[in-house]
Order: sequence, then C-alpha cells, then structure tokens
Amino acid sequence: MAVLQQPVVGGNVFADQIGDDLAPAGTYVATVLDIVDEFGVQRQKFQSMEMETVDLTTFLFGFRDAQGFEHRVSSRRMKISGNEKASLFGFLKSLLGHAPQYGWDYMAIKGAQCLVTVEHIQRRDGTGVFAGIAALSPVPQGMGQPSGQPPSPQPSPSRGEGVPGSGVVRPAARPAGNVRPAMPSPAGVPAGRLAPPKPAGDPLPF
Repeated sequence: MAVLQQPVVGGNVFADQIGDDLAPAGTYVATVLDIVDEFGVQRQKFQSMEMETVDLTTFLFGFRDAQGFEHRVSSRRMKISGNEKASLFGFLKSLLGHAPQYGWDYMAIKGAQCLVTVEHIQRRDGTGVFAGIAALSPVPQGMGQPSGQPPSPQPSPSRGEGVPGSGVVRPAARPAGNVRPAMPSPAGVPAGRLAPPKPAGDPLPF
C-alpha cells in the first residue's frame, strides 16, 4: 500500500529574500529585519526515524559590508521552547546579553540592532557553501545607530496571528506541585542591551 507522507520540514523560510546572495564572512552591526513563526510543523526527530509536531521560529538579519553593499542572513529554524537547554533560549541569551524572561514576546526585537558573526558553512551535498550565523551579541555602547522612533510593527503573514503564545518564550514543563511563579514581562527591549532601530524615514531597512 502506498501512503502519501507529509514532507519533512526543510529549506529556508527567507530563501526568497536572501536570493543567491552569499553574505560575506565576518562580524557586522546588523538589524533584525523579520522573525517568522511556524506552527504545527512535522519533522523527523534528531537521530531517529520518528516524526514529531513542533512550533518553529526563524530570524532574518540585514547588514552592510565595508563597501556599503546590503546582505541578509538568517538563523536556522529553532523549536519555540523556553527550556534553558533549547537552541532558541541560547540564541536569545546571546543576542540580548542576558537570559530572556518568561512571558516576554521576542517579536519586540524586530528592528533592533546587534552584532552578528557570519561564517561560511559547507553544504552537505558538497555543492558549495552557505552563510550561517556563528555568533551573536549586543552592540557595544556607541557602535549602534542614533536613537530614533521605532517603526510601526508589521505582523508577519507566517507569524500565526491569533495563535496563543505566538512569539512568546514559554518556560519548560515542570512537575505538578512545583509551579514556577509568573515572571514579569519587560515593557520593551532592555535598555543598553540592543541598539534601538534607525530613525523613521531612512530609505533603507538597515
């Protein structure tokens, strides 16, 4: 009997925006251009033939090289999880310079700046290399763009508007009777951790 299987998740959700551009290796002041959440994605478990249903998120960064050319690079897809050992938790910790608070919506960092270290990674099929993110960190004081009014938030069509918990860092599950108290949600991005977005009216997104 032939059974039609749902495809395993793969590829880059920002492939159309990145195109054929290979971002140069190095460390740059970059802007968080977009964040896309995907819900109910089927994928194969790590080192297993079993399938699982997960919620994933991907970040897109933009920067200019020394010659002023624009480039874009994306993170890999990460499971939306507040577990301290989860990839997303470590990713946000590096980007912010401190551990993210539970209940905080990471969509708030769209338009903010950080330092991104880009590396070239060999493709598994041996057809060349692609640009990946090797490291993240906050922008040191004085390196970011001048302060300005942040742009009006634009919801991503793939974000899953109306889905409870969209873009929110959720704590890892805990045994009954040992409930973690709710942590306060910050009013915005912690001061001094990420450079603010560029002033409105700038003709370029970064």
